[in-house]
Amino acid sequence: MKFISHSCDLGIVQLKVESDHYDGRVVRVQGRDIINFGNCSYVGLDTCEALKQGAIDAVTRYGNLFASSRLAIGLDLNEQLEGLLDQITGYHTLVTQTTSLGTLSAIPVIVSPNDLIVLDHQVHASVQIAVKIAQSQGSKVAMIRHNNMTALEDIIKKQKRNYEKIWYMADGMYSMLGDPCPIEDMYGLMDRYPNFHCFVDDAHGISWIGERGKGYTLDRRPLHPQMVLVMSLAKGFGACGGVLVFPTADARHLIRCLGSSLIYSGPIPTPVLGACIASAKLHLTDEITFRQKALHARIKFFKEKAYAYGLPLVNHSFSPIFYFGGGSEENAYHIAKKLLDDGFLATICNYPVVPKKNAGIRVSLTTHNTYEDIENLLSIMADVVDGLEKENKFDKEKIYKDFRALEVA
Repeated sequence: MKFISHSCDLGIVQLKVESDHYDGRVVRVQGRDIINFGNCSYVGLDTCEALKQGAIDAVTRYGNLFASSRLAIGLDLNEQLEGLLDQITGYHTLVTQTTSLGTLSAIPVIVSPNDLIVLDHQVHASVQIAVKIAQSQGSKVAMIRHNNMTALEDIIKKQKRNYEKIWYMADGMYSMLGDPCPIEDMYGLMDRYPNFHCFVDDAHGISWIGERGKGYTLDRRPLHPQMVLVMSLAKGFGACGGVLVFPTADARHLIRCLGSSLIYSGPIPTPVLGACIASAKLHLTDEITFRQKALHARIKFFKEKAYAYGLPLVNHSFSPIFYFGGGSEENAYHIAKKLLDDGFLATICNYPVVPKKNAGIRVSLTTHNTYEDIENLLSIMADVVDGLEKENKFDKEKIYKDFRALEVA
């Protein structure tokens, strides 16, 4: 609460867009035009005309909302979307109102009271919330340091005979640091241990990478028979909603029938379904490849400039999410406020979003951002960091050490 209150007092969170239109790049905040580096629509589909027309067509044909639980009856737009998503992913998909509700529907059903759940320390909060329901049903829960596969295998070896299944729950592309899960190691463990399974939240991996925009995890390896994915249609996909991806039709049918949010919650709004269908159709054309290339060029430019300025970039993987260590909560406040004052919106990340010693600034890069925007943002950040270093308030080596400690026991 203290973090949120102080950030509100500084005017760097809970901001309101005052513009009467939105182009993906500029937002009007506090009476000024600000360049937005907090947008997660990585390939710019949030303003795509095809998606707008898809929404308009759907709402014109079917109204604002088909107000019935899908358990009883739903628009065939749901099945149309799932058919297209099956083509994109190559597997069996089920659309849900949001990624969080999809996770909430799946985990309490696929995990039994005789299972052990192992959480990655950095796995998304929506997964951790759903796990609490499974825990209340009898499932046991453990946690490991971020991406620590040695610790994970130790647990599997010790517990494989004590539980029906052991589940590892992780992000495909982590929403905070922008680093990937160690997918090759995870697949190796699933191959070696028949009762080891993975539930992966690849919300931030979809659209900007992979053939047909199928996402980070599926781009690296085919879906493992012992894996379930959840992905977001509200990030790179440019619309809203979630999608669960299953290795078999039977697994999909199980959640379709028993998933709580698919039984008790309302449906995806009609215009959202229309926009999602339009986005899915676009993913099956060459346009998604062109958009990916445009973003990848910006990612390369951003990283080169960040390194040239000597900024404390704590993750070096290839993704549109960049995290700069602040060294302290006070520094993170200062950097975020200075950037906003100079016309750039980036996301401050402090406790409880991250551990206190890992406070920093997250930058989300999209195709809306120009190369000049990137240069200007990083130049300002470099000046702020230099000033903090001269005041002996900023120690890059300590920052790197603190972030490495996330991954060790």
